[in-house]
Amino acid sequence: MQVFRVSPSHEVSARYLDNRRLSKQVLELYQILRVNLSLLDILDTNTRYRHHPIVNHIYNNGYPYITDTFKLLVACDLEHQRRGGKRSPQFREDLEALKQLITHFSHKDLWSDEPLPPFYVFGEDKIYGNAAYDLYVQLLNDKWMNDTIPPRCGVKFEIE
Repeated sequence: MQVFRVSPSHEVSARYLDNRRLSKQVLELYQILRVNLSLLDILDTNTRYRHHPIVNHIYNNGYPYITDTFKLLVACDLEHQRRGGKRSPQFREDLEALKQLITHFSHKDLWSDEPLPPFYVFGEDKIYGNAAYDLYVQLLNDKWMNDTIPPRCGVKFEIE
């Protein structure tokens, strides 16, 4: 489970991901948000990922970064759709229900509205702060070099 952030900008982070990882990122952010909402007793769902480092980071000692994490999910989902990615009607309904739930509880001071602080986790490495962005760029580039299926991102880069 990862939250690939290569920039403070959610849109930049979403555009940087290849199609496969972008699609998976939407699903993982959805799961992370649901676990965090469950830990706040707002939602009844499986919390088996409760002790995962990225879930703990977003949980923020009981004052989770729900608002900004949801904004990242939306940015990733919009980019996924922009590239022609599809989701089932049921998942679309699930995303809308999540949005409505977050909106309903957003003014009850149950979570932080602050930006999600950068955090890199891979294996035993856990890095906080802006260095996390560069580490995710490096990790993604390494993954792309080793992928057996070429990454597709739907973005044209001009190389000078």
